Amino acid sequence: MTEHEMITEMRGILAEVRAIGPCLEGNLLKNKSNKYVKKDGSVSVYAAPAVLQYRAGPRKRKSRRIPAGRVADVERLLDAGRRYKRLMARYAALAAELAHSPRASAPDSMPLKHQLS
Repeated sequence: MTEHEMITEMRGILAEVRAIGPCLEGNLLKNKSNKYVKKDGSVSVYAAPAVLQYRAGPRKRKSRRIPAGRVADVERLLDAGRRYKRLMARYAALAAELAHSPRASAPDSMPLKHQLS
């Protein structure tokens, strides 16, 4: 892949990232259930509310309960977050490849910093 193709793909990735909009990074736990024992000894099971686990800092995770009516919105935001993460991983790989590629040594070639603008 030539430098020009890499730069073009990087611009395309940045355009896609800008189009994503708001996103979340984390996990949604929604298949949980809680149990409780009644006075007569029988066990009753009920569905627990969905829980969003997200990163709150280095080595820190927090969680929030999500109301049943908002689960679809949170799933959409999490999908956007996964897409953002995948695009930025590709962008980082291209940037690393571009940084390690041999540059043209001709004196009339345009510097790389001007090509990205």
